[in-house]
Amino acid sequence: MTKEDILQSLRAVKYPPYQKDIVAFGMVKYVKADGDSAEVRIFTGGDGTIARNIIKEASEVLHKDFPGKRFEVILLESNPSNQPPAKDPKENALPGVKLKVAIASGKGGVGKSTVAVNLARSFAKIFSKGSARVGLMDCDIHGPSASILMRERVFPSVSPDDRIIPPEIGGIKVMSMGMLVSDDQPLLWRGPMVTSAIKQFTEDMIWGELDAMVIDLPPGTGDAVLSAVQLIPLDGAIIVTTPNSLASTTATRGAMVFQKSDVKIFGVVENMAYFQMPDGSKEYIFGDASENTTASALDSEIIAQIPIDKTLHTQDVSENSRKIFDALAQAILEKAK
Repeated sequence: MTKEDILQSLRAVKYPPYQKDIVAFGMVKYVKADGDSAEVRIFTGGDGTIARNIIKEASEVLHKDFPGKRFEVILLESNPSNQPPAKDPKENALPGVKLKVAIASGKGGVGKSTVAVNLARSFAKIFSKGSARVGLMDCDIHGPSASILMRERVFPSVSPDDRIIPPEIGGIKVMSMGMLVSDDQPLLWRGPMVTSAIKQFTEDMIWGELDAMVIDLPPGTGDAVLSAVQLIPLDGAIIVTTPNSLASTTATRGAMVFQKSDVKIFGVVENMAYFQMPDGSKEYIFGDASENTTASALDSEIIAQIPIDKTLHTQDVSENSRKIFDALAQAILEKAK
């Protein structure tokens, strides 16, 4: 049992809510192996409960990996190297963006990307006066939709220092994997590659000064969603669902990643909520809002009900739907104060 063996074992201990381990974060400050025993000193800083849990987990991992050996795992009260603890990976992410809103869903097919694009357009009406002050980051790496829904395929440019400059479309700075690959090219990417792409979208692009950014996440709770929550200092999230029990259940499950990461949920958007009849009445094809338990399960509210509207995926959205998205944008701004 060597120092290197012990460090390798401790890589199984993550620093919540991140997926990065305590060795990579530089929290293991001292390891001394002596025959059948070893001493390990760990400095985490920050929350005491998290620190105690890490010490407990580190001890359990070591005893599991090295049965019969004796370990003394010590929590240090101060950093012995006089160096600051590891930086939060979000610290330098999107520094010029004032409001960062994630659009998420528990399952596909509920119109999440359509909501994201139209919300970005409503923000642009508020902020983009003469220059683009709104961003749209499409983090659905495997199924990018922003470039299609924006109705323009504009390739990003590159700065002299080799950083990507997102194109501007209708007062919105847009970045999507769909702008970098052709529509018939499959994206057969594994988790680390997806995380790398989102990291590049976040850290290696020139977004500039923006009043608001809409981050379109893929459905579910996979690598891309976790990476976005870990890499982007989100101000809040909108959960998109449809008015039926299946969508409600999966949306609730998908939203829990935000709750566990202390990301505020601004509200639930019920998409395809009803069909507007010619006489002005509403036909609730998939069930009315009373059947949607997502908001109550998340201790939140239905912040908008979007009708079934074939204009939503075009640039000429109907007046009724446009007013709903404009009201949604204003509601988010109020909740973000």
